[in-house]
Amino acid sequence: CGAGMIPTPDRRANVVVPVGDATRNMVVHDWGDERNPRVVVCVHGLSRNGRDFDVVAPALADGYRVLCPDIPGRGESDWYASAADYTIPNYLAAINAMFTQLGVSRYDWIGTSMGGLIGMVMAATPGSKMRRFVINDIGPVIEKAALDRIASYVGRVPTFPSYMALFEAVQPINATFGPLSDEQKHHMVKTAVQQRADGQWEFKTDPKIGDAFRDGLKQTAMDMWPLWAAVMQPVLVLRGAESDLLSAATVEKMLAAHHGAGRVAEALTIADTGHAPMIMDEPTIAVAKRFLHAAPWEAA
Repeated sequence: CGAGMIPTPDRRANVVVPVGDATRNMVVHDWGDERNPRVVVCVHGLSRNGRDFDVVAPALADGYRVLCPDIPGRGESDWYASAADYTIPNYLAAINAMFTQLGVSRYDWIGTSMGGLIGMVMAATPGSKMRRFVINDIGPVIEKAALDRIASYVGRVPTFPSYMALFEAVQPINATFGPLSDEQKHHMVKTAVQQRADGQWEFKTDPKIGDAFRDGLKQTAMDMWPLWAAVMQPVLVLRGAESDLLSAATVEKMLAAHHGAGRVAEALTIADTGHAPMIMDEPTIAVAKRFLHAAPWEAA
């Protein structure tokens, strides 16, 4: 899999993040002028990594510094010590450590799936410095069918004798990401895997993430509508037309709640796509870019 047209991040930052009494290293893929006070943070889904944004990030980097962390346990970042550490509060602590160490005060947010959930909490936190919020294929109601589907594969880490064997094996799972080019399909795989010393290929994901996810399914789901009601920022809700995780009805309710409170909200449904849109197609990138640039940076 040689180098294609998809660019690579301008820089790689290493951030020290707290977890309990310990610390871990979190890698942040960093695009654009690092002195630019306009910052957009792009946070990936449960078992993905910050390189998922290698198409949208350079499209935004003319106006923004774009920060795409590998949340701990994924990509180039360190793993946590136990499955119990893979929690939203620890992810929030990691993001806040990133802001402190990279000098970020205000920011916009693009969050896919898990990254959208983290973003909801960041947005709803009193005194939040988030300005605009793109939430990608997740909301206050998560459909059980999707949870069961994700639980069936997340954190199960088979090894493969070759890159192509691994690539072919994951195409049915990755098919829900939408109509990607061959280059984009390979990008999604090659940025998420590594070859081991014994020649086998594997994913750069901590298997304990799957354990944590399945443990979470055994607990009573919390009502997230109050969290959504506390999000004051203008929101753009992205949804895959065939998503099994975010229903069209939930999107309507999300918009109605925002509009009812006099807040800016819009939605975009992406055709031929399930969970979750990869934001690699030009029309979706154009809508996200317009939404983020719709208000001057100074305006809250």
